[in-house]
Amino acid sequence: MEKQTITMAPNRGIEFGADVEPVTLHGRQTSRSIIDTTWHGTRNLNSRRLTQDHKRTRSPSDNGMVQVGEDMIEVVLIKDFNDDEFAELSKWVQSAGSGAPPELMAIKDPNEFLEGGLAMQSLDDFVVVFAVRGVSRVCTHQLVRTRKGAAYKQQSQQDTWQGDMPEFRMPESVWVNPVLRAEWISCLIECHRVYNLAIDADVQYKDARYILPEGTTNFIICEYPLKTFIEMYAYRACVMFQSELVWVTREMGRLLVESHPYLEPHIKISCEKIHKCTFQGPERVEETCEFPWAREDNRTYRQRKSGFDK
Repeated sequence: MEKQTITMAPNRGIEFGADVEPVTLHGRQTSRSIIDTTWHGTRNLNSRRLTQDHKRTRSPSDNGMVQVGEDMIEVVLIKDFNDDEFAELSKWVQSAGSGAPPELMAIKDPNEFLEGGLAMQSLDDFVVVFAVRGVSRVCTHQLVRTRKGAAYKQQSQQDTWQGDMPEFRMPESVWVNPVLRAEWISCLIECHRVYNLAIDADVQYKDARYILPEGTTNFIICEYPLKTFIEMYAYRACVMFQSELVWVTREMGRLLVESHPYLEPHIKISCEKIHKCTFQGPERVEETCEFPWAREDNRTYRQRKSGFDK
């Protein structure tokens, strides 16, 4: 293989394929010679590690469990809004365009407010907060993509020792295949072993975590203005997305509707409002989605020549 030199940082080049030892490195190419043990990057010698923390900050999910699919995921509505305050604002906002005349100020049904043109602007004034426990980091990577007005507080892997056998979430598609399942669990055990080798070697928690699988479960707090949540639900509750994300989003919606039944007509997947499939990905929808309008000839957008249309 021809060697290539690419400048990645001042005064430093990388030779791809240099000094590879297939026996010890399993044929993987490395960006540096294996005899190079000098420190090239920035160093932080005060980050949390074994000799500073002594494993006191242990993850609460160090339980050795392999959770399957959406088993045991917990979603809690920890901050809600008051219906009386919602109704009061609804009267003012709905009548604002007319100068708030007394006859319109007498409206008491919040649902009438939601039908008004100014409603969605004012829903930013109400914030809901959910606590989510037991989802994989695969799921939280997608949850945090909703940014407009949203805020998140997530369990840290760099400030907490993850434990001897941190909880792991396995997709059902893997679980139902006994051979593949066994291989995954074997790999998981090895990942946890070498993670703790790094911890015991006093590698910083934030560096040792690199070897942990993305299926490692964690805790996250999700905060949304009500308008942002309704928009997020319309998109992310679609069954064509990642299964954990869909389950969490729908459970959030269920909790909100349970607390405020008048929101039910508004917390909907976008396709439920127009009875046309609104999924924008390349995948076929007919084999997955159970809605009667989920047909390839009834989609608002369809990627052509995607490889999924055969």
